[in-house]
Amino acid sequence: MKLDSLPTEFTPYKQLEIATNKLVDGVALVSVNGFIPVLIGRGETPEIWMTIPADPQGKDWRPIVRKNASLLDVITVIAQGKVIGVALADEIVLEVKEITRESAEITKCNLRPFGINVFLEDDCLKVMTNRYSGNTITEAKIFIDVGKG
Repeated sequence: MKLDSLPTEFTPYKQLEIATNKLVDGVALVSVNGFIPVLIGRGETPEIWMTIPADPQGKDWRPIVRKNASLLDVITVIAQGKVIGVALADEIVLEVKEITRESAEITKCNLRPFGINVFLEDDCLKVMTNRYSGNTITEAKIFIDVGKG
């Protein structure tokens, strides 16, 4: 999905954290070629939307999770209280924990199985070859924008 076509039922958290990085009053942590692979919204529990590249060039994308509902047999969405996880086969690729009604933390993230080089490692968010730690971004729609959108 893209910034100009977000789901109507999506409500962003005021603060989203990942590996000591904070996005305040934003929409998504990462955009790749203009597409948002992971969108995390506020609801009764955290709500997750995921899209992945449908071609090797990353020009076309397809949804695999829509508001905590898996769209593929190999994807499982696991809810435990205020924690939502997305698993590919038996591996958790994304886990989000609601901290308060206005903030959530991404506690696990590894999008590499989907061809997206975004993952957590040693308390750092790694995007391609860059490492992010201890950053706070306020009022930016996207924390990290990779490629041409």
